[in-house]
Amino acid sequence: MADGQGNWGRPVPLGQGGASEAAHFVAAPLLAGACIATVGVLGADAEKFRWPGPAMLLLTLAFAALVGSVQYGFHARRHLYSPADVETWHPPDSFRPSGELLRREQRRHFGEWLRLSRRAALTYNLGIALLGAGGALALAAPEGASFWHAACRWAASAVLAAGALAELEWTLREWWTRRALLRAARAGGGEDGRGEAGRREDRREGRDV
Repeated sequence: MADGQGNWGRPVPLGQGGASEAAHFVAAPLLAGACIATVGVLGADAEKFRWPGPAMLLLTLAFAALVGSVQYGFHARRHLYSPADVETWHPPDSFRPSGELLRREQRRHFGEWLRLSRRAALTYNLGIALLGAGGALALAAPEGASFWHAACRWAASAVLAAGALAELEWTLREWWTRRALLRAARAGGGEDGRGEAGRREDRREGRDV
């Protein structure tokens, strides 16, 4: 978004900021705790599981990814604020920078929020996929299990594995689509040097256009 337009940066949809906070500050810590708890169970009762080692590895990687999403989300949140926040900190009756300067600064901070929140979303989604994969290995029936016990555990493992693959496919597809849009935006076109591809990327990432 060009500075001369004089608009505020805003997320699209407007609830994107709240959704990011719910994922990275509520769901991610809970899921990370579940990963560590499951690793402890696998380590204590390894003989009751078919592949405890690989499951522990995947769950540990999931823990690291989910904690990474919390970290990225925290650093991103510092850069997200609204015009109302600007008015609160810079009331009209006080000595304040020009409106255009405040908008330009807010847009710059908003762009940083977009960059970091994208990384937070990527690590969160990868953490979900790794958690599902680790859970699928943990659910695999151990040797010597009875027929029905083994059948139920293999079915549960298959369901969880399918969910993990679906999450991974969606995450990679979103990442690839975003990269393609960014490359097209850099190629330019139109008066602003960005073209329709750049405007599509703006709409995907929540910039005010």
